[in-house]
Order: sequence, then C-alpha cells, then structure tokens
Amino acid sequence: MVIIRGVPLVPGPWIAAGVVAGLAGLVGLSAVYRGMAIGVVGVVSTIAATGPVIPILVGLVLGERPSVLQFVGILVTLAGIGLLAFDRRPQSGGKLVPGVGLALLAALAFGIFLVAIKYASRPDPLWGVLATRTGSVSALLLLGLAFRSRIRVQRTDMLPLLTVGVLDVSADVFFAFATTIGLLSIVSILSSLYPVATVILARIVLKERMLRLQQVGIGLALAGVLLISL
Repeated sequence: MVIIRGVPLVPGPWIAAGVVAGLAGLVGLSAVYRGMAIGVVGVVSTIAATGPVIPILVGLVLGERPSVLQFVGILVTLAGIGLLAFDRRPQSGGKLVPGVGLALLAALAFGIFLVAIKYASRPDPLWGVLATRTGSVSALLLLGLAFRSRIRVQRTDMLPLLTVGVLDVSADVFFAFATTIGLLSIVSILSSLYPVATVILARIVLKERMLRLQQVGIGLALAGVLLISL
C-alpha cells in the first residue's frame, strides 16, 4: 500500500514513535488475547478498551482541557471497570475475574499505542502504520528466535488468521488517517467502542453469560466512552 501510494520516505522521529507503537500494540494484543483465553471475553475486551483514558491524560499534560462531560465520562468508565473486575458470586469469594490483570495491562499498552501512532502518522498515515508493524514483527521474530518457538499452523487456520491480520492492519490504517483529521482524544474514544461487537459475538458464538453487575459494568464503561466523546 505504501509503494502504490507513492509518498516518499521522510526520515524523522516519527519512525521511533512508530516502533514504540508497534511494541505497545504487541504487548496489548498478547495480553488481551491471553486474557480472553482464560477469562470472560466480554469483560476482558471491555476493560482493555479503556486505554483511551491515557491519551486524554496526555492531552491534559499538553494543555488540553476536557469538558465537564468528559471528566464525568472518565469517572463513569472507571466505575464500570470496578464492576467488571470482581467476581461477586458467593463461591468466588470476591476474587478478581480471571484475565482482569491482563486486561488492565492491555488497556495501558493500547493507550500508549494510541498516543504513539498519532505521532508516527504525522508525515503520512501509511508510513506510520508500516513503522508500527515493522516494530511489532521485528520484536516477534526476535522473541521467536530467543525462545526457539515452533509454530504449527493447520491449513484450516489459515483463513481465520489471514482475516484477523487484514482486519487488524485495516483498523490501524483507518485510525492513523483519523488522527490526522480529528482530535486524538475523540478518535481514541470512538475507536474503543469495539467491545460492543465483541460482547455480542461472545454471547452468540461462545454462549457466554455474565452476572447482572458485570452487565451493568459493561454498560457504564461504554456509557463513559460515549460521554468522553461528546
């Protein structure tokens, strides 16, 4: 896509920002995938989607001043996380829901990713995404060599893997372009609405059931996201 578009390479700090974004995205994806594997998909994905709180805090440091509604949205989002994070069934003893720690790590990593890719996309969004992917793929190759990993992929897994890859890179490209024409805080928050589809699919495909309080938590988290976007 970069070659077809024909935008020349202009070296600069944006390359480092792209590599940082790639590494943060790699940590975030690894954490959220592992979290969903051991926990409740709807809960883990919703907590991981709160990463845009970080771009908002970065904006505050840089002089941006969110509105009252946005501050309320942050508080509502945090309240939703609180309801999602704990399993309040009697037999659980009030322990953390499996995967919550990984979901919080993913949220932190995704927040860093959102800020870094904004700066990586300044000269050109596609070059920014290429730098991002270069960072993540290089890290994966090094980790694979270090741990001598062996990947066995069945033929039936190829289409789902290809689909995931295309969707993931497409999302990065759309987000990168969006940051060049809109506010980072708004774009970041709107991009975090993806758990709506994840929760619905988890209910339909995986037959996942959540407690009423966790359902309220998801509602609060998403409501907070909407308030922040106003």
